[in-house]
Amino acid sequence: MTSHGRKPLYQITWVTDHLGVGNAPMSHAQLESIANQGVDAILNLCGEFCDLHDIEKEAGFEVRYLPLADEEAPDLLELEKALAWLDEAIYLGKKVLIHCRHGIGRTGTVLNAYLLRRGLGHRLAWLALRKLKSKPANFVQWRTVRRYGKQSGQLTVREPSLEFKRLVDLSPFFNDYDELARRVDDLAGISRTGLACGRDHDQCCHTPVRLSLAEAVHLSHRINLELCCEDRLEVIERAVETARAERLVAVDLGREQESLEYCLSEAGAVCPLLKGGQCLLFEYRPLQCRAFGLDESEDGELWNETLTPNLDKISGEIWFAYTGTMVEERLPLFSLPDVVSGKFMETIFKLMLKTGLSQ
Repeated sequence: MTSHGRKPLYQITWVTDHLGVGNAPMSHAQLESIANQGVDAILNLCGEFCDLHDIEKEAGFEVRYLPLADEEAPDLLELEKALAWLDEAIYLGKKVLIHCRHGIGRTGTVLNAYLLRRGLGHRLAWLALRKLKSKPANFVQWRTVRRYGKQSGQLTVREPSLEFKRLVDLSPFFNDYDELARRVDDLAGISRTGLACGRDHDQCCHTPVRLSLAEAVHLSHRINLELCCEDRLEVIERAVETARAERLVAVDLGREQESLEYCLSEAGAVCPLLKGGQCLLFEYRPLQCRAFGLDESEDGELWNETLTPNLDKISGEIWFAYTGTMVEERLPLFSLPDVVSGKFMETIFKLMLKTGLSQ
């Protein structure tokens, strides 16, 4: 229901908080309605509408296209790839819509297979589907589900679940971080008359960037949420190469890796989030990038009096939320390429091992 008590223009049947099913959207208004209901990604099964997945992409959705003819079922290899994409999208916190033309047979077949993938087994999957119109509709589709069920088996290590459980609600910490970002933007906007690195120029994209835990977790979250699967893989590959180049130039110049006193061009690299002269995550770029261009005294005062103390505070709170232990010493900083690639988590795990939290 909308805020005025009316049904939305496009009706989604929610199977879980992050997974819904429906029919093929047939207007831009319906696509807007889907977006307004929080959907970030679409698994499109319509073989008869060969242009619809492109239109959905243009409307801002991440789209996985698995074209199936009406009343047909996918082969097991393609089905497994689509379900792996679906699993990843939901794990990353995205809301996903599965649809075929009418939202019945093909949609139900893929949904049933997903329930089996999540470990429900045939009986629990049937119980979950029996109130939905989305379910396998013919022998071919039921046979595919049975074959997939034999292949996937049933989970025995953990309780069957449709969704990954998130143990920590990061939104309060992200809200505090976003407030810091707004303060930097206000100050930087006055000083640079609106010129921003990552949009109007790329000078800061040649500068090594080090992030606190709060910034690293926030940026990693935004990479997962804002970038499609293809873009994520691309920036991760660039991040790995940039990190390798950074380490080599640090060794060649005899400097500590944490030093910021060199240009990435010395390493033959740029920020892995830069593409076509633009930052792929401009709205969520790190504070160091936002503050780029401030004069030295203004920048030093901002970091010493405001940003560093608050980032340390938020980072300590995130550490406590994850581990249940208070920070005894200042947490390390992480290079931006290691955050983009996910390698920074190795440092976190090592720190947990050091403090005995992994046991």
